[in-house]
Amino acid sequence: MRFHLLGSLEVLDDDLPVPLGGVKQRAALGFLLLHANRVVATSKLLQALWPRDVPPTARKMLQNAVSGLRGVLTPHGSSSEGSALLLTHAPGYLLRVDPDSLDLSQFQQLTEQGRGELSAGNFSAAAKVLRKALGLWRGPVLADLAETGINWPELTAIKDWRLATQEDCFEAELACGRHYEIIGELESLIEAEPYRERLGGQLMLALYRCGRQVDALSVYRRTRAALVEELGLEPGRELQELERAILDHAPALDLPPSVQRRHLLAVGHSSPVPPVPAPAPAVVTQPSPAVEPADVDVTTVERKLVSAVMVSAQLGLAAGDGDPEDVDAVHQEVAAVVSSEVSRLGGVVGGNVGSVFLALFGVPRTSEDDADRAVRSALAIRDRLAAVADVQIGVATGEALVRLPASGTPSASGVLLDRCRQLMALAPLGAVRACTATRAGSSSVTWADDPVPTGGWQAVSCVSPRGATRRAQAPVPFVERERELLVLQGLLDEVRTRRRPHFVTVLGEAGVGKTRLVNELTSSCATALRGTATAFGDDYGYGPLSDVVRGFASPETLHAAVSSLVGAGELADRLAASLVGLAGPSPDVTADFAAWRRFLEEIAESEPLVVFLEDLHWANDVVLDFVEELSEHAASVPLLVVVTARPELLQRRPSWFGGKRNATTISLEPLSHNGTRSLLNSLLEAGELSGELWQALVSCVGGNPLFAVEYARMVSDPRNPCLHNEGGLPMPSSVRGVLAAQLDSLPFEVKAVLQDAAVVGDLVSPGAVAATGLRDPGEVAKALELLEQRDFLRRQGRNSETGEIEYGFRHLLVRDVVADQLPRTVRAAKQERALAWFEEPALDLTDRRAG
Repeated sequence: MRFHLLGSLEVLDDDLPVPLGGVKQRAALGFLLLHANRVVATSKLLQALWPRDVPPTARKMLQNAVSGLRGVLTPHGSSSEGSALLLTHAPGYLLRVDPDSLDLSQFQQLTEQGRGELSAGNFSAAAKVLRKALGLWRGPVLADLAETGINWPELTAIKDWRLATQEDCFEAELACGRHYEIIGELESLIEAEPYRERLGGQLMLALYRCGRQVDALSVYRRTRAALVEELGLEPGRELQELERAILDHAPALDLPPSVQRRHLLAVGHSSPVPPVPAPAPAVVTQPSPAVEPADVDVTTVERKLVSAVMVSAQLGLAAGDGDPEDVDAVHQEVAAVVSSEVSRLGGVVGGNVGSVFLALFGVPRTSEDDADRAVRSALAIRDRLAAVADVQIGVATGEALVRLPASGTPSASGVLLDRCRQLMALAPLGAVRACTATRAGSSSVTWADDPVPTGGWQAVSCVSPRGATRRAQAPVPFVERERELLVLQGLLDEVRTRRRPHFVTVLGEAGVGKTRLVNELTSSCATALRGTATAFGDDYGYGPLSDVVRGFASPETLHAAVSSLVGAGELADRLAASLVGLAGPSPDVTADFAAWRRFLEEIAESEPLVVFLEDLHWANDVVLDFVEELSEHAASVPLLVVVTARPELLQRRPSWFGGKRNATTISLEPLSHNGTRSLLNSLLEAGELSGELWQALVSCVGGNPLFAVEYARMVSDPRNPCLHNEGGLPMPSSVRGVLAAQLDSLPFEVKAVLQDAAVVGDLVSPGAVAATGLRDPGEVAKALELLEQRDFLRRQGRNSETGEIEYGFRHLLVRDVVADQLPRTVRAAKQERALAWFEEPALDLTDRRAG
C-alpha cells in the first residue's frame, strides 16, 4: 500500500485507489499519517477532528472511524503482510507505516539529501534531487480536507517546508546558471508569498543575470512596499545589499567562470520552459556531442539592431581644484546617474573610459522602441547632470555585431560606435545629438525643427510617456474583423440589458489590429474610459488606471467630480484620496482595490460604462491584480471591461480569466490572403504596381495590418523606389524591430534552434535541424514543438521517408530576420552541415528519426 498526502488524500493498493469513508474517517487517517509511526493521543485526535465543539458522542464516532480504517488498511485478497497497522496504543493510537510507502516521508528524505548536496557545493546534484522531491507534490497538502475547513498547524508547517525546499532548489539552479528557466516559477511564487525575502532576492538575481536590471529593482520596490505597508518592517540587510549590488553592477552577482562555460549548451531542462523572455543569440562555436562542455567557448555573437548612447561628462568646477579624491567623487556620481537612467529604460552600460560612458539599447533583448528609450535616457542624463558636469551626448542607431558572454556585460562593435562618437563630439555642451535613424524611431521625443549643419538632429525634450510610445495610427480600413466586432457589440448589449459586468480580453501579436477593433467599438459606447500601458515611462506601470482616472477628471477637479458622482461626504473624500495617487502615479501608489472598484461601479450605476485597457502586457502586477480582482468582486452594474494584450500576458498570467462565467477571450488571427490584398488596395494605387510586386507585398505582409501600412508607406515613398528585383523587397525597420522583439522573447536555446531551422530552409525536420546545430535530435524535436505552440512554425505533415514531423515558418519574414542575425562565418558552417545532412543517402535517413 502507498499513501499520498501531498495533494488530496489518496490510498493505493497495487496502484488501484482504495475507497475511503466520510470526512471524519478521511480526516482521522490524514492526521494519523501526518504523525505516522508515532503515538497520537485520543484527546489530540478528537481536537483535530472537532476543533470547536466536541460532541458527546465524539469518542464513539472516533472508534467507529478507526474500526472502518482497519478494514480499509488491509490489502484486498491478501494477508496483513505489507499493510499498514493501526494499533491501539495508550494513550491513543499508533499508525505503523513503511516510510517508503508515504510520499511525505519520501519528500522529507529527498529534501535532506538535496540540502546535503547543496551544502557540499554539488549544485547540479542538489538541483536534481530537490526537483525530484518537489515532483512528489500533486497540490496543497491534504487539499481535499483543507477544502472542508481543516487548518491544522501541521499543514502550515509542511507548506513552509515545501517553500523552503523550493528556495533551496532555486539556489542550486541559480548556481548552475539556470536563471532563465526559473524566472516563471519565481514570479508565480512571489505573487503568492510576497513577504519571503529569500524568494524575492532569488528572483532579483535571476532577472539581473538575464540582463533585466529594471525588473530586478522593481521586484525590490514591490517587496519593500509590501513589508513596510503591511508589517511596518524594512527589508533585511541581505536584500538591501542585493539591491545596492544590482545598482552597482557588482561582479559578485555574475556566474562563476566554470558555470559560464557550461550553462548555455543544453537545449532542454527538466524544469518547464520559462514564460519570461530571455536573450537568444547564436552560438559561435557549436560543440559536437563528444566535446566536453568545459572545453567549449560559449561566448555568443549576433548581428543586432542597436541604439548606442555615448556620454562625455566634463567635470569642471564640481571637481574642485582637481584633487583625485574630489574628481573620483564626482565621477562616481556621474556613473551612478548614467547607470540608473540607462537601467531604468532597459539598457545596459557597456563600460567607460575616464568620463566617457557607453550604453547600449537592444542588448541583450530587442525592444520595438530601443531608439526611443535611448534618446529618453540621454535627455534624462543631461537634465540630472546639469548641476554636476557639462555633458555632450551622442545617440546612433544601426546594425552592430554584439557579443553576449554567459555572464557579464555585453559588448558591441561596428561603425555604429564610430558614428555615435562623432555625434557626441559634435554636440554642444548640454545637448543631445542623434542620427536620422534614431530620430525616425523616436516617437516620444521632440526635436529641433532642422538638422544641424554638422550632421544629426538635436533632441529637445520628452513628451508625456502615457500613450506616447504607441505608433501613430494610420487611417486603416476595417477588414475581416466584423465577426469579432459583432461579438463585442453583443456583449455590450447584454451588459446594458442584464446590468451585469463582463470582461473581454482581445489577444493578438503586435500590429494585428487590436486597437483598430477597439476603435470601431468605441463609436457604440455612450460612456467610455480608456487607458494604455506603455513599455516604459514615468507612470511606473500604472498607465492604464492613471489614464482612466484622468479621463474621468483632471487631478485639479477630481475631488469635485467624485463628489458630484457619489455626493459630498466621507465616501467622496475616501475615493478621491485613493484616486489622486493614480492621477499622478509614483512607485509608492497605495493599492486600494476596494476604492478603485467602487469608483467604477458608481460610474456604471449612473449609466452603462465601457473601460478599455490597452497593451496590458506592459502593465505592472498591481494593475493586473486589480483587473482580476474586479472581475471577481464587481457588483451587478452594467460594466464592460475590454483588455487588449499580446500573448506575453498569458506567459505572465497563464490562468488569466480562465474558466470565469463573466469573461470572454477573443484571439485575433492574421488577415487572409484576400483580406491582405483588400487592405493593400486601400493603401496603394493598384495600377502603379506590377503583378510580381503585388505578390511580393502580400507575401511579406503576411496578414498583419501594421506590416501592410509600413510596406505601403515604403513603396509609396518616391525617395525609396522598390522595384521587385532579384533581392526582393527590403524590410522596413519598424517591421524588423517588431519581429526581432518577438524572437528575443524566446528562451535562449529555443531561439538557437530556430536559428538553425532558418539555415535549413523553408521546410525543416528535427533531424535536419539537429545536424545543422550539432544538437540532440530529441531535444530539438521538443524545441520545435514549442516554436509551433508559440506560432513561429506551422506543422506541415510527416516526411514520407523518415517519418519525422516537418515544419514551415509561419511568416517568411521571421525566417529572414532570424537568419540575418547569424554572423556570416557561423551561418556558413551551419549551411555546410545542413547540406551534408541532405546529401546523405535517403536509406540512411530512416535511422535518424527524431519526432
